[in-house]
Amino acid sequence: MAILIWASLPLAAHATQTETGVDFYIDTYGAIDPSQNARVALAHQVFEQVEAAADKSGRRTPRLVVIDGATDAWAIALPSGHIVLSRKGLDLCFKEADRDLAKARLAFILGHELAHLAHDDYWHNEVESFLSRSPDTQKIAHFLDQSFEAREAELAADDQGYLYAAIAGYPVARLIDTPGGKTDFFTFWMQQTQARITSSHPFPEDRAALIRERLNMLEEKAAFFDMGVRLAHFGRCADGMYFLREFQQVFPGPAVLNNLGVCALQLARQEMSEAQAHFYWLPFLLDVDTRAPRTREAIPGSTPTHRFLKDFQADNRQVLNRLKEAANYLEQAVKAAPDYLPAHLNLAAAQLYLGRPHQARATLAEALNLAPEDRRAKMLDALALYEQSDAGIDLWPAAVQRLETLDGDMPSAWRYNLARLLEIRPRSGEASIHWNRLAQNAARLPAPFRKTVCIRQSLKPAGDCLESAPTSAAKDLPWRWPVTTEGAFPLTPTLRSRLFREWEAIPFDWYRAKLYGFIHRSPDRRAAVMEMDQYIQLQVIKTKLPLSVQQLPKFCPQPLTKRRLLSGELHSCENWAVLVREDQPVEAWWITR
Repeated sequence: MAILIWASLPLAAHATQTETGVDFYIDTYGAIDPSQNARVALAHQVFEQVEAAADKSGRRTPRLVVIDGATDAWAIALPSGHIVLSRKGLDLCFKEADRDLAKARLAFILGHELAHLAHDDYWHNEVESFLSRSPDTQKIAHFLDQSFEAREAELAADDQGYLYAAIAGYPVARLIDTPGGKTDFFTFWMQQTQARITSSHPFPEDRAALIRERLNMLEEKAAFFDMGVRLAHFGRCADGMYFLREFQQVFPGPAVLNNLGVCALQLARQEMSEAQAHFYWLPFLLDVDTRAPRTREAIPGSTPTHRFLKDFQADNRQVLNRLKEAANYLEQAVKAAPDYLPAHLNLAAAQLYLGRPHQARATLAEALNLAPEDRRAKMLDALALYEQSDAGIDLWPAAVQRLETLDGDMPSAWRYNLARLLEIRPRSGEASIHWNRLAQNAARLPAPFRKTVCIRQSLKPAGDCLESAPTSAAKDLPWRWPVTTEGAFPLTPTLRSRLFREWEAIPFDWYRAKLYGFIHRSPDRRAAVMEMDQYIQLQVIKTKLPLSVQQLPKFCPQPLTKRRLLSGELHSCENWAVLVREDQPVEAWWITR
């Protein structure tokens, strides 16, 4: 039933609702056109995002109708799939709230009703049927007081609605995180609607307590996401996927689905030949941020003469299964958050590996609609265009033209892929220019692509090009890790207790994978250490580091490698990496090798 807690709906009006459905509300109150009201337009926008993240019953398509009910604040889910929201309910979301808080309130209300739809939960139909037989107010109150099952349904809808809204990216923690002594959202709603408490609707403090419990659980499980994405960055996806799946169980948001897809792609590439895996330089975007609310090579010397990806036959069943797994995760991420760019780009890469260029271009069309100037999407689209070539149509000239007409500096991946395409036709001289340009900074290229570049460039012997000449002697890092990184030693119970006294210990034990250990988090959450099989595997420092981005190269004996993220960039050196945001180092990661 509605989150409104039945405020003071016109009871006689609801007597005929079961017969007329949404038409009754529209005929009685009038529907508000989103084009005529900015708040209603925003409500529809929020609804679309939350609905994308919500579970579906498969029996109906959820639709939102805002009716011109200015007296009472309410929302209701109908068996037809409609969610009806009164204008007064919409307006209350904006009362004493900034825009972000208003959207969070609205997302939660709509998520609550979508949860009822997803579980075919229409206990209010019993109420309406009763009303049609007995409009007496006292009898109605008594009937509601007997609806104990409805109370449980309301709490479950609260929990699911909160989760849907969080997955959709709204700051729902603000509904209960109320600094300055302000009331939580549930108390606020009751005060504004002057609703009465019945057994069918729990006390506001109980509803807030449930959400706090959910928030605390997400806060703890987020440690698994954090460790999973760090393992993925350092190339340990086989382990990382266990951590990511653990988090997925409680928060199947787009970021965790995206990262699982990236890991499956990486594992598939590890099973491919080097020529298959790195023919193109495809961007794989990890996301280090969940939406969970928180309180706090070709054979050396060979020249390709045909389209590669379309002709690639994945005779290795494990590779094919991994690619399909990746595509499945990424499709789920796109479905959960249609505005989430990384999943679109990664899905297009998976579709290219699967030899599905037409699907890749459809995915990239959505990505370019989200970000028309995104270079990664444009580059992938040019490659997918070429891969669509067949015996009757040659799309190579159009694809090359797109890559050659880039405005501004050409990114390394873009130049690499252009050189690949130029080699396919009698323009190898032009390709050589690009290989030589790439070779000038070969040491900064990822290893597989550096190998291809060094084989094809003509500036110096390939062996010299492949050498990663050390920079000046690296200085000691200007920060301390929580646990010494000098040597490997087992963590006995006594040592563990001494090192992590007063730290939170989050256990994990995946029997089939034989992975067990703890994630240790400091009380202030500014440090974390992952222990696996009694040995330290990962360490994290979360704070502004005492140096600038420009100083980072001084602490690495080789040139740093960089990896773009959705929000920020990772600068990596052997077994450590620094997360940079807005030109400020904000996290440091260390992994054992």
